[in-house]
Amino acid sequence: MQFNEVRVFFTKTGMAKYISHLDLMRCMTRALRRAQIPLWYTEGFNPHLFMTFARPLPLGVESLCESVDIRLVGEMTFREIKTRLNDALPRDITVISVAKPVHKPTEIAFAEYEIRLFSDDPAALMKAVEARFAAETLPVQKKAKQGKRRVEKEVDIKPNILAFESSLQADSVTLSVRVTAGDQNNVSPALLLEALTLNCSGVVKHTDILKRRVLLQNGKTFC
Repeated sequence: MQFNEVRVFFTKTGMAKYISHLDLMRCMTRALRRAQIPLWYTEGFNPHLFMTFARPLPLGVESLCESVDIRLVGEMTFREIKTRLNDALPRDITVISVAKPVHKPTEIAFAEYEIRLFSDDPAALMKAVEARFAAETLPVQKKAKQGKRRVEKEVDIKPNILAFESSLQADSVTLSVRVTAGDQNNVSPALLLEALTLNCSGVVKHTDILKRRVLLQNGKTFC
């Protein structure tokens, strides 16, 4: 059976940031079915919907650049797919565009985040974070698999931070960062925060994290 592969780009903001990746998959599956989009299913004894997300989002992180690939067995315009899905999806998950896939998800090399750290003393927090980043190394404990066991090892993520800017607000510090996001050297926002805010746990009240863009090795936006 022939099929057409399409890529759905969507945002995941507000309360939707607390939806886990597994629940997001279930949510998207239900929405696709409610939208009556002509979907392609795998063959065999246990057919299931073809659906591939690029770089699943960690729990608690908002994003303006999520995407999922699906396959169609019938004709439907990109505009109609977008309209039908937005009518079927819950609040805070919004389809922004639908297109033909150009690049493979494995080609994603970098991610850009905006991180806002709220504090009663943002000036002191900004000074501490900038001092951490100014050091020659930025060591952090990272979990890794060793055979069947999960172990922690110290890694230096300073080479994985390609851009770093900080700005001071009345109640917070905003960090704009670009980090590596490949299969072998992915730096999660949680790992980045742990490295930059070491010994600042009593200063940071809470954190908002927004993923703004995912990029290819050449710096162009993933599409």
